[in-house]
Amino acid sequence: MRLTRPTLLPLVAIAAVAVTACSNSEGGIPEADAGSSPARSSVVTSPSADDETGPGTSLSDLDPCSLLNQADVRQFGPVEEAQREEEDLVDSCSWEPDRSQTSGERGTLGIVIRENAGLQDMNDLGMGVQRTEEDGRQYARVPDPNGCGIAIGVTNNARVDILVTGADPDKACEMANTLAEVVEPKVPQG
Repeated sequence: MRLTRPTLLPLVAIAAVAVTACSNSEGGIPEADAGSSPARSSVVTSPSADDETGPGTSLSDLDPCSLLNQADVRQFGPVEEAQREEEDLVDSCSWEPDRSQTSGERGTLGIVIRENAGLQDMNDLGMGVQRTEEDGRQYARVPDPNGCGIAIGVTNNARVDILVTGADPDKACEMANTLAEVVEPKVPQG
């Protein structure tokens, strides 16, 4: 099922907040404790046979840069090449706006696969955490003064975040919602 813009809009904001912080007292991207070694992946089933991931696909097998194509990320303006980063149980991909070709408010787009943090681990960054469920899938949206994020629940301990940072929260949430509609069918559902 395709998520509607009103449904995902609140979720976009939540994901941005979740990616921005692990606790209310500390800023930054949540990271796994270097001393811990939880399992890297768990097998989850996909929501439909049409998904690119297919049944039994492990979340760790997903490449965050493959969840959006060039047309998806360029619909908001020119972007630089995707930058992928892998660290512990967090795998991310980001697209910086190409500011040499255009000016104005342009957010950085990001996809973050978190195998060690579920929706319940998202923190309020001052603008609330909005949670919802649709067709058995849980979502969270976290707006913050510098952007917005939507988290797509995979399991109790795993999620995929769609982030837009460096933009007005309303605009960022709208952008993240648009991207979440593209990403959601490709994300396994546990």
